[in-house]
Formats: sequence, structure tokens, C-alpha cells
Amino acid sequence: MTMHDDLPAEIRALFTDAELAEIAESKPEPDNKDKPDALGLARSWTLHVEKLDHDRALPYTDRTVWTEHDLAGALFMRDFVEDALARLRPALADKVRRYAATADDLFRSFTTDDPGDRIAKIARIDLAGRGWWWFRVPTSGPIVQDLARY
Repeated sequence: MTMHDDLPAEIRALFTDAELAEIAESKPEPDNKDKPDALGLARSWTLHVEKLDHDRALPYTDRTVWTEHDLAGALFMRDFVEDALARLRPALADKVRRYAATADDLFRSFTTDDPGDRIAKIARIDLAGRGWWWFRVPTSGPIVQDLARY
């Protein structure tokens, strides 16, 4: 079993075996076989965004709904994607970035610009120099209620 066996076939098909091997060799923690590489992180970002989008239709009382802290976790995940992309040669990074862009576009579709003050408090970080995703929040759903408390 290789690192990319768990990827959906349509994602695996975007990359040659040599590219997949190069991505795996360039992961942020190369000595830790359990830590994901750029493609695994991009997949995780995609799954986080899909969950955030799905939860918007659920009631605030649903105990499966993600909170503002989960939103912060998703934003950190997007940071990890960028860090991993920086380890790849530019052409390969662009290819993985195109895959991540699908999730980026979905995230933009259900979020709006935000100064970031609330999410900075939630994540307990300084947003200086952070990516665009730190300055967007959902327009609807239970997380909006969570954010209203900040």
C-alpha cells in the first residue's frame, strides 16, 4: 500500500506515478510515514471545506455540526497545504495547487470577506502575513451563530 492509495481514482489520475512519488518524497515531515504530503493535505482541506459547507444546512442544535474552533482548524489545514506546496518544484506545486483550488473556490462560494478579528481570537494567532482564507467566514449556518459571540 502506498501513501496515495486512499485518494479517489479521479485525483490519482491527475498525477503520474513519478509525480506521486516526488510529492511523497517532499512531504513536510519526511521521516514520519503517518504525516501527509502536499496532496494528502490538499485532500484534507477539501474534506474540511465540504464538511463546513454541509453543516451550513444543519440546525445549531445538531451535535455533529462543526464549531468556530473547527473552522479555525480548517484554516490551519489550508496553511499546511501552502507549506507543503512550497516544498515542491514549481510545476508540480502548481498542479497540486490546481487540485486545491477546487476546494478554495467552494470555500469562497459560501464565505464572505471578514477583517479576521474574530477568527484571530478563536485561533489565538496574529493574522499578519496569513493567507486569504483567514479573512473569510461562512455567510450562513451554525458557525455564524458561534462567530457572533466574538
